[in-house]
Amino acid sequence: MSQTTIYLVDDDQDLLDYLATAMSTDQHKVVTVSSATEFLQSAQKITDSGCVVLDVNMPEMTGLELQAKLNEMQFPLPVIFLTAHADVPMAVKAMQAGAADFIEKPVQPAELSACISRVLDTRQTNLPYSDCVDSIKQAVADLTPREREVMHLIVQGASNKEAAQSLDISPRTVEIYRATVMRKMESANLPDLVRKAIAIGL
Repeated sequence: MSQTTIYLVDDDQDLLDYLATAMSTDQHKVVTVSSATEFLQSAQKITDSGCVVLDVNMPEMTGLELQAKLNEMQFPLPVIFLTAHADVPMAVKAMQAGAADFIEKPVQPAELSACISRVLDTRQTNLPYSDCVDSIKQAVADLTPREREVMHLIVQGASNKEAAQSLDISPRTVEIYRATVMRKMESANLPDLVRKAIAIGL
């Protein structure tokens, strides 16, 4: 198996060092870059296979701004975003703009490696869940109207409190609905639920 290159772009140097040490293997070469601007300057010269892992929130140029510029230059590698929970709406926008996936901080190397493997494995065929659209639509159809409302809000990045205010119910009630939605949609976490929502154009 040929070695792929993982480009880690984040302004947190400690996180870069930690992930680079933990994720460098015979299959993956890890290159760390401390700013979006720095990565953009070298992007046109990248010819190897692999993927880019971008932090959503960076100074000077955000991950979303970098993604837009990479899209303009038809950059060939898939992009995965790292995001704090407060930045989930930005991550959803990133996926709608073509990002392959996103993962919430704090991130563990094994979790990120699994995400990268999933993206690289599906890159050659189709986007995650694009071959499961009918079953995802059926799962959404099986939700109650209120559960669908809660799902729509949380995949847009609303917190339990924000969803509660929007629906005029208590945060605790939203929490219960949210758990039910995750179970019925067979999603272990928010990024997975967002991937499914995007696959069906929700």
